[in-house]
Amino acid sequence: MNILKHSDASVRWLLKKASKSVVLHDFHSFDNLELRGKGELNLTETEKGPGVKLKMNMDFDFQEGRTASAIQFNFNEANWEEYNRVSFWIYPKSEGFHNFYFHIYLSNKDKGLLHAPSFIPNSWNHVCFEIPHLKRDKITRLAITPYLPGAPDEALPEVEFIVTDLKLELVDADYTLGWDLEDRIAYCHSGYLPKSQKIALTQKAIGEVFQLLNKNEEVVFEGKIALKESDLGKFGILDFSKMTKSGSYCIKVNNEKTPYFLISKNCFKASIEKSLNFLYALNCGKDIPGIHSDCHLNSYTTHPDGRMLPNHGGWHDAADLSQFEICTAEIAEALLDLSANSKGELSDELLTEARVGLNWLLRTRFGDGHRALAINHFMWKKSIVPSYQFFSPENPLYGRNVSESGPYENFIASSALIKGYLLFKDSDEVFARWCLRSGIQDFAFAHENHSKGLFSIRWGLLPVPQMEGAGCAAASELYSLTKEPHYLEIAVNYARNILECQEKNEDGKLPFGGFFYETKEQEHLLTYEHRGHEQDPIKGLVRLYEVAPMHPESKKWLEGIKAYGDYIKKTISYMSPYGMMPAQLYNPEKIKINRFIVPTSFMNEEQSTVDAANQIKAGIKLAENLYLRKMAVAPYRRGFHATILSKAKAVSLIAKTLKDQELKQIAIDQLEWILGKNPFASSTMTGEGHNIHPLYVAFSPQIEGALPVGIETLGDLDAPYWPVINNAVYKEIWGHTTGKYLWVLADLVK
Repeated sequence: MNILKHSDASVRWLLKKASKSVVLHDFHSFDNLELRGKGELNLTETEKGPGVKLKMNMDFDFQEGRTASAIQFNFNEANWEEYNRVSFWIYPKSEGFHNFYFHIYLSNKDKGLLHAPSFIPNSWNHVCFEIPHLKRDKITRLAITPYLPGAPDEALPEVEFIVTDLKLELVDADYTLGWDLEDRIAYCHSGYLPKSQKIALTQKAIGEVFQLLNKNEEVVFEGKIALKESDLGKFGILDFSKMTKSGSYCIKVNNEKTPYFLISKNCFKASIEKSLNFLYALNCGKDIPGIHSDCHLNSYTTHPDGRMLPNHGGWHDAADLSQFEICTAEIAEALLDLSANSKGELSDELLTEARVGLNWLLRTRFGDGHRALAINHFMWKKSIVPSYQFFSPENPLYGRNVSESGPYENFIASSALIKGYLLFKDSDEVFARWCLRSGIQDFAFAHENHSKGLFSIRWGLLPVPQMEGAGCAAASELYSLTKEPHYLEIAVNYARNILECQEKNEDGKLPFGGFFYETKEQEHLLTYEHRGHEQDPIKGLVRLYEVAPMHPESKKWLEGIKAYGDYIKKTISYMSPYGMMPAQLYNPEKIKINRFIVPTSFMNEEQSTVDAANQIKAGIKLAENLYLRKMAVAPYRRGFHATILSKAKAVSLIAKTLKDQELKQIAIDQLEWILGKNPFASSTMTGEGHNIHPLYVAFSPQIEGALPVGIETLGDLDAPYWPVINNAVYKEIWGHTTGKYLWVLADLVK
């Protein structure tokens, strides 16, 4: 288990020199200082000077959810416009805790921001965060709020948080918004495949010579930095695609050199190993050194008929300790696919981790279609069950996690379990046969319930291409395995419905076709804002074409597959030179706002619709009421790695099936965007690459291999935003993102 204390970006931030500063509180009195919530607040003396100490007890009643208390500093609409950074020191004193995370609220009258850093217990932590995009002419409060994670078995409940040296500073703020590179060189920090395109980007020294150096600092390649102008700006292109010799290299421009990276068929191997490290850290119900002891052993899911089953195990979904069946099934299948295609390279390690997800899918099903779909753990809790009767309906926790029989969830569970059978049948027949029986049953439940028009309450009625794409893929897997005709018939029917949702553009009125709508009526475009599932319709069509290439309708499936690939090729030009795929197509007159996740406390339905329309119109207008956004539309949950990678998975599947090198390169480019070839020259995978921001880990320390929800946007702007502040969801660690990343790689490895 690899845990990181600091990211290199945070170290760089701490080394910035302030040109001026002002003390925000001297801690000699409680003037403008108060406690909000539980605990005891006292002034204190530290080796760093006067401060304030908050004492608390973490041993909450089992029935309570997450809670917090705040050390709040009140300001009378103070003007902070001359400054752009807040700085203070904090010392969390505790025993048995691995990490604390705080919510730091800064309010400017009716606007504000939330910064959520993590702190190492029993040491001084220097906190500094830049606020250049916050309006700060009327600051009203700064609240330093420890979010209390509960008291696990290994911890003592009494904790103290000491704050001192609170200042406001002016520094040279990081570039965090837009497409410019300024003096940075953007490249893939993990490296490049020998036969792939090898591009780095800059905005300096255009027209001059760049060099590629080996570890001995010998020049092995020289090229000219070519000018590339696009809607995103003027860029210098460093193209060293002709360099195919494996090795470790750096780029030199004038006297500046990048860190070393690989040219190798194994250039992504380290990121796979680190991703496995991250998924292991997300394991629930298991002792994970440096993270937690055996956790959530007394968490259960309740069937509507009163039966219960334990729901610990599998992977914590994200920083909040929740779990979702959809993410688990996709991650498990991604690991299985990557293991099957990697030809022994890390294959055993991938299978070991995949089994974590498969076991959870097996053990959290009731055998009648019902299974655990969504679990909220909220916090660490002791394993001792409270004195009241746990299994009694009077227990307020009894029905908190209720099972459902969701067709989509059962379809994707079926796919993962059938692949589990195929990959474990030679090494563990008993486990493999369990996967097979369950996969067959889950498909039957899914198909029957979908035929009845049923869907899970939590996620609602899903788009036809997503639902039936998953059904088509699962039916195709079962047909490939059993050769039973009824599975092929089901898959073919689902494929017909998928293709009816695809834009054919037969009249030529649109700039291109190939994209999907939510239904056969083609009223609403298929879009995603948070979790991404754009791979599902293509996955279904591709798998069906693979298992039944001689079927009378196979030509139609192939046409649909090629049409989507052509759509990708035609829209990628809008993203030059970064090569990131644009998000999606939108119609501002037809916004299905309930497809977006927007809490009523954030904005109402009318406000959300207006907000979404404004974001859409900030995109590229292609035709009447048809806009292309570079970054996804999201009124609330922003951060778009999953939407990018779900499209990348569709592209990598097509590239592999059609042996299309252009599409393969497009899929690779999406990984490169995530690993450093972006405007911030920042790898977003913890511990892999450089200029990595600390992520929102909440209940865990910073974990090597973690990927966040992803780079977000600001306001209506159709541009990437990667601020210094840390918050959910854009910087929240997420297994779903990691699963999608590995799933794309499954089609690229050989």
